[in-house]
Amino acid sequence: MQEMNRMRCGSRRRPPVCVLLLSFIALPNLCRALNVLVVGGSGRVGGSTVRWLKTLSDRRQDAVEIAVGGRRRESFEAAVRNKIVPRTTPYIQFDLEDPVAVSTALQDWKASDDECLLVHTAGPFQGRTDPTLLRACIDMQIPYVDVCDEWDLAEKSKADLHQKAVDNQVPAIVSSGIWPGVSALMAAEGVDQLKSQSSDES
Repeated sequence: MQEMNRMRCGSRRRPPVCVLLLSFIALPNLCRALNVLVVGGSGRVGGSTVRWLKTLSDRRQDAVEIAVGGRRRESFEAAVRNKIVPRTTPYIQFDLEDPVAVSTALQDWKASDDECLLVHTAGPFQGRTDPTLLRACIDMQIPYVDVCDEWDLAEKSKADLHQKAVDNQVPAIVSSGIWPGVSALMAAEGVDQLKSQSSDES
């Protein structure tokens, strides 16, 4: 798991940094038929993530299916009315703090053979002590990204689950989009890709 340095994300004019990270690194490698579940997609950051993932999917003409997950259907319906998320977006309701509910919801969502990716934007993260969604994703081998801005929770996630993620070969990125270290990681990845391309052509 990687940890980024602080940055706000989710403006209407620019994509959240978590989406830039996905589009630059994850989507080109995963996007043969990708299912993305944006937990908290009815909110400001989550809704922006949904819209930009759809924009990126349309631009690349990739088969990306985007769904929104959350606690309250009323919030999702309000987000649709306010055009925060597209009207055709599927919705999955479950209790984020209930491990059984989380596992059941993820199993139902991951029923297809397509590649899956979960983006967790359902704040506030303050006061949470257990990375329930991250643990379930690692157990089910679902790549995971969150925008956690709670230091103690991020540290606990790394301490408790880093080795398990490595052993299960599950990509898991915590605190993306919150801290500016992600821009340095993107630049480093770009340099590596350019070097690789240059070596292949020579």
